Amino acid sequence: MPRTFLVVDDEPAIRAYVKGILQTENFHGLEAESAPAAFRLIQKLNGSLDLVVTDVNMPGDMDGLDLAYAIRVAFPFVPVILISGYASEGSAKRPIGEFVFIEKPFQPDAILRAVRKATAPPQRLPAAS
Repeated sequence: MPRTFLVVDDEPAIRAYVKGILQTENFHGLEAESAPAAFRLIQKLNGSLDLVVTDVNMPGDMDGLDLAYAIRVAFPFVPVILISGYASEGSAKRPIGEFVFIEKPFQPDAILRAVRKATAPPQRLPAAS
């Protein structure tokens, strides 16, 4: 059964690139060109997504980092991957280290590793004896 993801980027070529990679891994892709449009779609779907991949730097009042935090609050079970060619932990207005992050440009294997990391079940600590 295909999993559903949303890719958010103001550049259509980036959306198409990410979508093409993830569709080879049995994902069904949705797209949004802005963070506000993405959040409206996520709300409409009531968070029924398996993954969101969003660019950090996008024009407008809400960028990808704002979107990631909004998703974390409203739909904490939806994994988010941040992508950017310009952001870093030191330059971001809020910590990006709480999310899986990959730097543009990236090869298909990098996004696939990020997907595995973001969608992996949480590690359980061994029971104390």
